[in-house]
Amino acid sequence: MTQPPAQDWRTLKDERLVPYGETNLGTPLELLEDIVVPTELFFVRSNYRVPTVDPATWRLRIHGLVDRPLELGLADLRALPQRSVVAVIECSGNSRSGFEPATPGTPWRHDAVGNAVWTGVGLGDVLALAGPRPESVEVISQGADDPLMRRGLPLRAATEPDTLLALQMNGEDLVAAHGAPARLVVPGWGGIASTKWVTGLELADQRWDGLWNAVEYVLLDESGQETGRVEEMPVKSVIARPARAAEIDPGPATVSGYAWSGHGQVATVEVSVDGGHSYQPATVVERAGPRAWVRWSYAWVAEPGPIRLTARATDTAGRTQPEVAVWNAKGYQMNAIMGVDVEVRRRPGRGQMAR
Repeated sequence: MTQPPAQDWRTLKDERLVPYGETNLGTPLELLEDIVVPTELFFVRSNYRVPTVDPATWRLRIHGLVDRPLELGLADLRALPQRSVVAVIECSGNSRSGFEPATPGTPWRHDAVGNAVWTGVGLGDVLALAGPRPESVEVISQGADDPLMRRGLPLRAATEPDTLLALQMNGEDLVAAHGAPARLVVPGWGGIASTKWVTGLELADQRWDGLWNAVEYVLLDESGQETGRVEEMPVKSVIARPARAAEIDPGPATVSGYAWSGHGQVATVEVSVDGGHSYQPATVVERAGPRAWVRWSYAWVAEPGPIRLTARATDTAGRTQPEVAVWNAKGYQMNAIMGVDVEVRRRPGRGQMAR
């Protein structure tokens, strides 16, 4: 493994992505046209440098509480039955900038989330090759980006049918920025669960309490007490168009965006064009499977003046996006209803020309 300069992997990313430091890029939602985010527009999140791993020498070691410890190469994985899942991945700190008071960490807006087609081998099928012992309850994944990048995942989530050891994204081999040559994809869970550049899977008989499970990605209240850990992501909707601070013409207009939930499918989306005082149902215009986000749209007649647009989603588990998200000291799982302020242009008066 080598550590290339950041520009090596950035050359494959759209220049309109928003940089957050050297290894993070956000996706402005107004750039999206379809339900699947093109790879070049998909956000990038890395806690360390983005590594380059030689696929010819890469190996995945499966060990710990298993009957048959083994190592697999890419050819071994490609020989197994492949499946594809359309799934949304959201950084656990997405929308962190909306918390008040502000919390430490990358100040993501709504730009650390994306939906893609992931193809690979069921993680449960891969683990089965090694024969997990009955006392196994946790899978600890090792990333190639740093020796400290070890993350625990309950076996119940690891063996879900849609949890993948992914080799491809949007029909092509993974690129370095997104975990090449292989990564985990754990639909519904915070993005930290989907370990990139994975090189090891260790079966254990207790919950992993390493850095990225017990220090980071924990929910801490105002007193510093742990109230939970980042697992499934909450129900959420975001407005993609119009973009914030946009100026639009009066008359027929459209509000559109995306909605998702880690606890089930999106059942409904509602939109307010009066700052959240009243809501009307939006239309879900496209779905791509139970693990994907939905694309929604709402038609309205824009009247001149400043307008605050908001949207809220409800999932099939009955959870509705809240007015205020539960604050936590590290700024995770921000899913409060957040508005988009736009200006509707004044109609030209008699004798004036529209601009």
